[in-house]
Amino acid sequence: MATNSTVTTPRRAGRVPRALRSRIFGWLVFAGALLAWQRYASTHPSPRYATVTDVAAKWWSEIIGGPLPAAILQTLRTMLIGYAVAAVLAVVVGVLMARVRFVYVLVEPPLELLRPMPISAVIPLLILYLGIDDAMKISVVALAAFFHILLNAYSGAGSTPRTMMDTARTFGLTWRQTMTEVVIPAAAPGIFVGLRSALAASLVISVVVGMIAGNDGLGHLLMIQQQSFLVTDLIVGAVTIAMLGYVLNFAFLFVERRILHWHFGATRHQD
Repeated sequence: MATNSTVTTPRRAGRVPRALRSRIFGWLVFAGALLAWQRYASTHPSPRYATVTDVAAKWWSEIIGGPLPAAILQTLRTMLIGYAVAAVLAVVVGVLMARVRFVYVLVEPPLELLRPMPISAVIPLLILYLGIDDAMKISVVALAAFFHILLNAYSGAGSTPRTMMDTARTFGLTWRQTMTEVVIPAAAPGIFVGLRSALAASLVISVVVGMIAGNDGLGHLLMIQQQSFLVTDLIVGAVTIAMLGYVLNFAFLFVERRILHWHFGATRHQD
């Protein structure tokens, strides 16, 4: 009997961590937080609070016949254009900085001067030269996303194993072939880390720039609601941004796992 107890106890203890690591557990915690929010807002009526059911009903009405769809599309348009521009430029510049010494010494000093500068300090200058139209907002998003991707592209390309580079020389690959067939694939996991980080930053900045100097989009809509003290509408806007971020991240991971299937397959095999 004593032997059986010592055998079964570790098994039961081992089941608990597996349950806690499940995504279902996280969603249950989230559902519990929503229930607590609903109960507190229902038992403490106040203009500052809105129940979960009120927010859900308002969100649905805004989606069906309100200004929310147009604001979402405008924000996504600004964000995705700026993100795409930053992705192309940052990957090219980062890889070239890592593999071409001349490019590194040429662009590293100005980039290091610009990198610590807060985006809030750049927005007034961009407004001065570009106005408050799409060009300014896209430029702000691109600038905010650029350094997230650049650093990871530079690190990934710079850490390409020497054996792979020696093998490329042995097989007589040209510089261009070495970049496209050796360096970029080796740096791809790191580049995708930067792309994912930049995706979230792009969404945040596209909303913020709409608050500061926009005339459309989610940021502008939130500012109007804040000035009118529309608490439920403000929560609807915040929830919408959170949902957009979740959907964009989910879509990014879906694409990443298909492009880097060889990388995830190798890591799973090692585990």
